Amino acid sequence: MANNAAHQPQDFGIGIIHESDVGTPVNDTTQLFTDSVSLPSFTPDQDLSVKSGKFVADFEQIYSTSKNTPIEISFTGLLNDTAMTLLEGILHKAASSNVISVNDTYTAPNLYHGLSTAAATRTYTVKLLSPTLTDNASSATTSDSCVELTGCTVTAFSVFADANSDSGRVKYSATMKTGYSPTFLHAANTIGAVATTGLRNIHDFTSRTIANVSDPVMQSFNLSIENSTDYIGWDPTNNRPYAISRSVPEGPSITLSSTVKLDLSTKDLLGNFMNASAQTGLTNQVANDGTFGSATEFGFTCDKAIITGMSLNEQAAMMYDVEQKLLFGTFQVRNS
Repeated sequence: MANNAAHQPQDFGIGIIHESDVGTPVNDTTQLFTDSVSLPSFTPDQDLSVKSGKFVADFEQIYSTSKNTPIEISFTGLLNDTAMTLLEGILHKAASSNVISVNDTYTAPNLYHGLSTAAATRTYTVKLLSPTLTDNASSATTSDSCVELTGCTVTAFSVFADANSDSGRVKYSATMKTGYSPTFLHAANTIGAVATTGLRNIHDFTSRTIANVSDPVMQSFNLSIENSTDYIGWDPTNNRPYAISRSVPEGPSITLSSTVKLDLSTKDLLGNFMNASAQTGLTNQVANDGTFGSATEFGFTCDKAIITGMSLNEQAAMMYDVEQKLLFGTFQVRNS
């Protein structure tokens, strides 16, 4: 008989938690704010080619395996304190008074299976939280219907806001990757409630500096951090990758895109971009206090940057779209 259970997109969610040991799953997760949930990118290694002497593929000769195949999962939602814990995972630095600082002495962490993790070597268990899949199951928390990914690293994390979109609320986007085998039909276990701390709006940032311009009229910003990961080889005895290689060929790489009003304050940006000799190091800050050490909630500052692109943006007032690469110097970001 057909199963009559039906589920809405809002029934699904993403849960995360940092691991105590690399590659060892932690089953109880905390749920994130997410706009929507997509299936992880499962890409089994398959050989379906027709072999010599055949005109069609022979079932006995085809091959499919999930060993040594990377898995990625991406999600977007409202930025809160839970999402901001992923900053440790992409920057691999411990926070001091809720501020993570990265400078040009950064070195990639040495990650390997079983390593006891801390902020500088953080990996995560990520769970695709699925609802009860049968009519007669008692509750979602007892249903073995979730997908669990372990040994995940954060390869991309963005924080962005636009005054003309989503009422200016600050949002995040994250991509996480693993080379460990997924666990299907896993129990949801205990799911921590979605945190309502750390929610912000673009108009909450009273301190704004974009490319050395203090307090421009800022319509939007997008702070994007990337830090690549390769899961190398496959240990057939233990069914896991042999090694985890971080920050190859570069990382973390940080860019800042912003849209600011073209006016007397910002008129010199184009001249700086097209400087005949070389650009000077540009400072950037988005926070709720001009003294970054006194800021609360999410914010970031960087004392070295270079403009990589500019264009006009026709709005109710003419705007500049400003693209920058943030350099080290020192980059600081609050994770709470």
